[in-house]
Amino acid sequence: MRRSPNPSKTVSIHQVEQMIRDTETPEHSMSQQIIEKLESKSVPPQKPVFTRRAGVIAVALVAFCVFLTPVMAQTIERLSLLEYINPFVKEVKKNPNQKVDTLYAQGLDGNKHFHTGMIRFDDIEDQEFKSQLQRVWNEIFPQGEGINEVIVYEYRANTFHIEARNENRSIEFDQGNWFYAKQTIGENQVPEAAKDAADQAFHKVGDFKQSKRSVSQMILRPNQNPVYKFVYETNKGSILIDVQKDTNQITRVLAFPLSDHLYKLDDKNKYQDLVEKTKAIELDKIREETVKQAKAWMNLDLTDYNVSKLESRFDTLTFTKAGSPAATALFTSKGTVYCIEIELQELSEKGTD
Repeated sequence: MRRSPNPSKTVSIHQVEQMIRDTETPEHSMSQQIIEKLESKSVPPQKPVFTRRAGVIAVALVAFCVFLTPVMAQTIERLSLLEYINPFVKEVKKNPNQKVDTLYAQGLDGNKHFHTGMIRFDDIEDQEFKSQLQRVWNEIFPQGEGINEVIVYEYRANTFHIEARNENRSIEFDQGNWFYAKQTIGENQVPEAAKDAADQAFHKVGDFKQSKRSVSQMILRPNQNPVYKFVYETNKGSILIDVQKDTNQITRVLAFPLSDHLYKLDDKNKYQDLVEKTKAIELDKIREETVKQAKAWMNLDLTDYNVSKLESRFDTLTFTKAGSPAATALFTSKGTVYCIEIELQELSEKGTD
């Protein structure tokens, strides 16, 4: 693998893993993705270990776009690449070459471990893995562009996640099975009913001026309707709204103008003061506010859900109810809720059992 002339720095394996697991494709731009990630972090991020320039890792941490029709989704769901992925990744780790860009991370044992590798599809030497991945891609995209590159992540020993992509489409596999897909789209491809649902939710968030609406992505998971991702640019920041196709259910509202803008704070004392104020908010108080906002923004009734504060974060509530997908909410030091999201991934996991 290509070596950097600069000494390697270190990064917590947990930090990088969590970023990859949490991060979706940038919904409007690279800068918007970075802002959203920083907004969602409870502690300042650590510096990563590169073997190439920073831009390579920024690309390696971002999934690009794809859309699968229901028929295509059923086809790929039946296909597992695990028996081909494992030998390919193990060979990449054991015999690195100049064609692979890599990211390493320091584990709890203090040693540096392989975490991510990115290689151009044409440079893959394992022909069996390559042909099997191409076979799956062709079934999903029979008239689409070919694969440009493949990214491999190893979250735990011998536990691999891969992404095959080009500039317009991508599909992600976990342990050989697809779980997430995207494609860049235009507003003319989105039904009017979905646009109306997004607009109604936007106006309920607040009285924001100079708004501009755009939609550029559609997400698909197994056994679910696609989800359109809208972005509203306002004079006070971006508001992101997700709408499920056909049902027109609002599945996420993320209003940056209502947040504490922690990513903008250079003063560590101010940052810590906001953190402590957020931690001090009583659960019953913020639960009541979230239930009210979920009903107003999303027509989502969380009244009889169980609620708890997420242990790993100071600003997050989790709502759970037997037989229903969970919901999460982010809140500020003033007790303002600025993000509510239905955890649709759980529906995918149940559907593929």
